[in-house]
Parts: sequence; C-alpha cells; structure tokens
Amino acid sequence: MNSADNKEHLQALIGEDYQLQWIVGHGGMSTVWLADDVRNDREVALKVLRPEFSDNNEFLSRFRNEAKAAESIDSENVVATYDYRELEDNGRTFCYMALEYVRGESLADLLAREGALPETLALDVMEQASHGLSVIHHMGLVHRDIKPGNLMITQNGQVKITDFGIAKAAAAVPLTRTGMVVGTAQYVSPEQAQGYEVGPSSDVYSLGVVGYEMLAGKRPFSGDSSVSVALAHISQAPEPLSTSISAPTRELIGMALRKDPTTRFADGNEFTNAISAVRQGQRPPQPKSAALAPIAAEPSPSASTEMLANMAHPTTVRPAVSAPQTEERPAKQGGFGTGLLIAVAIAALVAIGFMAYRLWGNTTPTPQPTPTEVIVTETVEPETTEEEETEAPETVEITTVEEEPTQVTVTTTHSVIPSPPTTAQRTTQHDLPTLPTEETQPQVDDSPLPEPELDSQNNPTEESALQGGQ
Repeated sequence: MNSADNKEHLQALIGEDYQLQWIVGHGGMSTVWLADDVRNDREVALKVLRPEFSDNNEFLSRFRNEAKAAESIDSENVVATYDYRELEDNGRTFCYMALEYVRGESLADLLAREGALPETLALDVMEQASHGLSVIHHMGLVHRDIKPGNLMITQNGQVKITDFGIAKAAAAVPLTRTGMVVGTAQYVSPEQAQGYEVGPSSDVYSLGVVGYEMLAGKRPFSGDSSVSVALAHISQAPEPLSTSISAPTRELIGMALRKDPTTRFADGNEFTNAISAVRQGQRPPQPKSAALAPIAAEPSPSASTEMLANMAHPTTVRPAVSAPQTEERPAKQGGFGTGLLIAVAIAALVAIGFMAYRLWGNTTPTPQPTPTEVIVTETVEPETTEEEETEAPETVEITTVEEEPTQVTVTTTHSVIPSPPTTAQRTTQHDLPTLPTEETQPQVDDSPLPEPELDSQNNPTEESALQGGQ
C-alpha cells in the first residue's frame, strides 16, 4: 500500500498534533485526509505528498511552493493554509500541509451534475472567485491553474480557490524548464499555452473560460488532444454565447477571453469591479490598468449565493430560477442588397461614360486594353460585438477592366457579377486585382484634335498620323 494511504504509518509520522480520520480525495501528486487539528480544535484537510514524488525535485518544489504561496493569503475566497511540515522517512522526505477543510463540492462536480448554470449564479461564482484572485494578485502571485476543479463551493454558497501547486511569484524563477507549458489545456491562456511569461491577466482569461463553461454548459474549445485545445486558445475565437444570455454578460466574457493579455482586465481586482457592474445591469467598463487600485470589497452574500449553496447539495430542493432576460437587437440596415445596388450603379455609370466617349469624343477608334478582372469592393460588415474576433469581411464585387492590375489577396468573398447571366459564387484565397485609381481610370479628352501636319503631297506626316490615333 502507498505510504500516503497507510493510516497507521502516517499517524506514527505525524504524531499527536493531527488525528487522521479518512481519505477524502486524491490529487495528481498527493493524498488528502480529513483530520482533527487537536491543538486548535478544528477539522483540517491534511494534504500528503506521495512518496514516489518526494524523490523528484520538481514535484517536491511544487509542493513546497504551494504551501509557501498560500500561507500568507488571507481571503474568504481562498482556501487557508494553516501548517506545513517536512520529516525524514527511511531516507525520503515526507511532507504534508494542513489546509482549511471545505464542506461542499468543487465547481467541476456541480457542473458535471447540473450542466449550465443560471446566469445569476454564474456571475456570483465569477465575482467571488475573481475577488479571491484580486487578493492573490495583490500578494504578487499568479495562480496559473484556475479551473472548476480548483474552485470549491461551501455549504453556505461561498466560493474558495484552492491548489497553488503551480502558482508562482510574477518575478520568481520558473518552476519548470524554459518553454515548458504548465497548466490545464482546457483553461490555459494563449500566452501560457505558448510558454510565455504569464501575469495576473492570465488568471483572468482562465476564469473567463470557466465563466463561459458555466453559461454555455460546455467549454469554449474542445479537441482530440490537449495540444489541439491549446492551439485553439491561441488562434481561434469561441462560439458566441446564446442570446438568451444578457448582452452585458456576453460582453464581459468576451473581454476576459481576448487573446492579447494587454487588452484584458489587468488583474482580479479590475475583473471583480467589471463583474459587479454587470450584476447591477450595467455594461462592463473597458479594461484599464488597475494593479495599484485598492482591492475591491468582498462580495456580500446575495440571493444567488444562497441558491448556490443549495445547488451544492443534490438532496436540497432548489428554488425555481427565472430565465435571464434576453436583449432584443435591432435588425441591421443596409447589407448585401444595398451593396449590390451601389455596385450596379457604378458599373452603369462607367458604361455610359464609355459609350459617350465612343460616340462623341473621338471619331477615330481607340485601341482598348486587354480586358482583365479588377475587383471593386464594398465591405458589408457582419454584425458583431466588440469582443468577438471576426473573419475577413464579406465583399460585393463588380467586374470592370484595368490594364496590368496589381495582385492582392482577398480571403472568403461573395462574388456578384452584373453581366448576364448573374452568378453568385463562394471563393476562398483568390488573387484579385485592386481597384483602379483616378490616375489609371480611362479619361475622356474633350480638347479639339490638333491639325495634322501635311507633307508636300498634302498627306499627313507619319508622326501626326500616329498622334491622331492615340
């Protein structure tokens, strides 16, 4: 039997300060026991590092780091660390920490049972967790592994952040090798997924992913492997949240999930203030640096907090929750039809000008350039919110002519050509010529033609004949 699971062996090592009761969980590198803190007359969670990891300097460093990072944090939204000890056990390092014991369940367990949460409850969880992050960030720490499994919900509906195994000081030496990605792929920030240095806004992104999952009932990105999911966090935009979610909440999540960390909420404090504004029915303020601002007040218990407490216990009857109000969005004016009319009008004007020039401008036929396609585009902007990242805009295209056009790349367009038969086609990654400028557009010359120079035979000279044909 693993010595971390052997009650008699552990009790002999720990001594009389803590009385082991039973195992309440297993972590990635530890076993968690419920124990009685004899000296302080309270229940604690005793987290014991498994012996197979105590010989590994990296895992041992992480365990020590968790205790050190959490010991000085004082917040109702962060699981408290009471004690940390290291002992020798047959030539090995035996270490454990005493943590606040949370009676309740993790958010991961709640989501597995309930699926999506009502909007009011999701915002309550986010605000409490964000307040915990504000205290963590104020201490100069970054958690780096915010996810539903590390958010505990107590019997009274309080949210507490736990597991500081890979937390680190913003200016500390990394716990892992350079370029090694640390975190959970489904909740990792783009900069963290790329192995870059992370700051408090990385925790904001991860909590934004948790918020998305609570509202949508699924994570924003999924894939066949952790690598594909991490790549999606780097380069893809999540599917928009349902319009049954209020517009301010959707905007809030979009701001938290921005790829560029400098455009997100700076830290947990700024995120907490934004969530508070949304809960009051306001739009979230645009992110701005708030690292030196005073820590936001701890969220006071609300009706949703009480409801959250009831949800944390499957046997408790939960009161009905009214669906959040949906925001009616006005239909966007203009669009494709307007663009097509404008395009047809442009083509008609060009044709009229050309015919007028042929009929009245010059009796001598003018050689025409070899026809080549040129694209005149009118952008039809898709209806989006600020936080959404869109693909290349849809365009309306008119076919006309230009001599030796410059090539440009246009991605994903709708092509509509007025000439019969009218066609519509979907194209991707085409090389198309640019719109001709005024200098390259054919001009109508209204000036009188010069008198031809005659030779001795009263015939036009070769030079004047050439000039007349231009």
